[in-house]
Amino acid sequence: MSIPFSPWKPMVRAVVDEAPASPGVYQLATLVRTVVFIGAATENLSETLTLHLNAPATLHPHLGHLYFRIVPLENPEHTQAELLGEYRGSHGGSLPAAQMTQPPPSVAPRRHLQAV
Repeated sequence: MSIPFSPWKPMVRAVVDEAPASPGVYQLATLVRTVVFIGAATENLSETLTLHLNAPATLHPHLGHLYFRIVPLENPEHTQAELLGEYRGSHGGSLPAAQMTQPPPSVAPRRHLQAV
């Protein structure tokens, strides 16, 4: 699949703010352009990328400075699924690093007090 992605850009607020406010697909990568996340913005690419900037814990903590590239599309979920399928096919079935990590499940606190 040949998708007309934009050139790679640094993941900094000033550049992310220039992203279009339309649906689309994006990739996040390291300095050497190792793709760590393939995402779909169903409504607004700029807002979705800003969420990644505001919550860096959603990505792997040891990735360092990130870069992104985008392509505005009307049906981003379908294209994201195709891109993830291609990625898995060329990486032994693995997902990108940041998509493999999931937040730890929240555990309800236990009461350790006993009635006397």
